Amino acid sequence: MNLELRKAGKIKRDIIPYPLIPKIEEELHGISLRQKLIVAVSGGADSVAILHLLLDAGYRKLVVAHFNHRLRGRASAADAAFVEKLSSKLDLPFEGASEDVKAKAKEEKLSIETAARAARYEFLAFIAKKHRTHRIVLAHHADDQVETCFFNFLRGSGIAGLTGMKPLSRRSVEGIDIELHRPLLGVFKSELLEYLKARKIPFREDTSNAVAEASRNKLRLKVLPLIEECFGSSFKTSIVRNARMLADEGELLSSLSLPIAANEKLSVKLLRELHPALRRRVLHAWLKCHGVEETGYTEVELVGSLLRSHETSGPAKVNLPGNRHARRRAGILFIE
Repeated sequence: MNLELRKAGKIKRDIIPYPLIPKIEEELHGISLRQKLIVAVSGGADSVAILHLLLDAGYRKLVVAHFNHRLRGRASAADAAFVEKLSSKLDLPFEGASEDVKAKAKEEKLSIETAARAARYEFLAFIAKKHRTHRIVLAHHADDQVETCFFNFLRGSGIAGLTGMKPLSRRSVEGIDIELHRPLLGVFKSELLEYLKARKIPFREDTSNAVAEASRNKLRLKVLPLIEECFGSSFKTSIVRNARMLADEGELLSSLSLPIAANEKLSVKLLRELHPALRRRVLHAWLKCHGVEETGYTEVELVGSLLRSHETSGPAKVNLPGNRHARRRAGILFIE
């Protein structure tokens, strides 16, 4: 990588054509090179790679955003320092923040993963608003997609989960509407590491990813390598391809279910009349729309059980993640 900082503060970059750049450009089609983008950078290989790839593709108005979850002590602080230094070297604005995610998880009765994700998105949404943009670039890649699809399959989340992550998704966080762009979903980590090696670009290693304790890590370190050993690495490409096809089918179901799921309250009579496949999709989308993040087959079936319950004088109720509850009262479902 050849990098020179101009006196005016702009970056002059000698770009060597690289195979990954057209993939990035294709996924970000429609976004002008002059658009401001918030880039979430942890300091790891994936996020450092996407930052440099965006620069190589010609994007200049980038804001580097780093959130410190305080989960790895001094290593977390070192990650933050590394990203801030990297931003300075690239002459890009840096935005950083931190939060005690373990304390947040305990206080809000969430898993650490869910609490970390919520805190991270709150931070990114705030930075997007501060810089008057709604576009945020994340570094999830094809291997992450494979893990997500497998994990969701094991959780029984149906088509909605098997589609995995989407190249473009939208959400509202604390009243702030943001777009999440994932241009690396068709790129495998080995390709990113090859790119970083070719450019001699340093990055931080997250040692917690090498410890097979969390469910996702067990899947990454034990299950998927065994499948690759038995069936070859091509299975990953098949899963990514299937995720894309299922996403198209999922969009069709979404177009039918979201108008219903967007309602704060749902009619029990209406839900009972829907086809079971569409009803499950409506309930899944309804829970997600109302902030029930850890939504899978179990949660959908729990809420579905309220439809099978006989009407009684008192309200029917089921427990949901995050100390939330779904209730049925007078033929209406609602969340509290």
